Amino acid sequence: MRKREFVQAESQPFRDLEALLESRVFHVTRRQNMQAILCSGALLPNADGQFETTFGSSANSFFRLIGCVSVFDYRMQEVPNIAEYRGRCYPFQAARPGGAGIAILMLKPESYQELLPWTEWSSSGDLSQNIVPYVEAGYPGPLPLSMIDEVLFVRITEDPDCFAALVRRSYLGD
Repeated sequence: MRKREFVQAESQPFRDLEALLESRVFHVTRRQNMQAILCSGALLPNADGQFETTFGSSANSFFRLIGCVSVFDYRMQEVPNIAEYRGRCYPFQAARPGGAGIAILMLKPESYQELLPWTEWSSSGDLSQNIVPYVEAGYPGPLPLSMIDEVLFVRITEDPDCFAALVRRSYLGD
């Protein structure tokens, strides 16, 4: 499993990192979760909600509830307005300035045949469950680390003069 480190100021565009994700399937987690993942030898489904989520509440997440590991599926590029769907759950949103960063685990192409597409949600009968159309897929059961090709560690540094930092300081009263 290859590992690469990326450190980037929050004011810089993510185009280079986004290009690495294009046409790939990947899982995103907080970097501090990597030790537990390495110890278990797999990405474990969060069916019982025991793990803290990286992307907000997952209480009603379709793939979590059926025992899958949620992944980003960036293979579908021909969908009109795909950027809109990808923006609903942006992979870098958990990489906040000043934090430890995130780990992006890139799946090997041979694992793709195991994936359940987002369209499984519509046939489940419970359309109140959460899904990101055209972007989210599920890997049934534990996803073994042998199916991970590469890990990208991403850490975002604060740019004190950028608009986002100014808003944070005004919101936090600094």
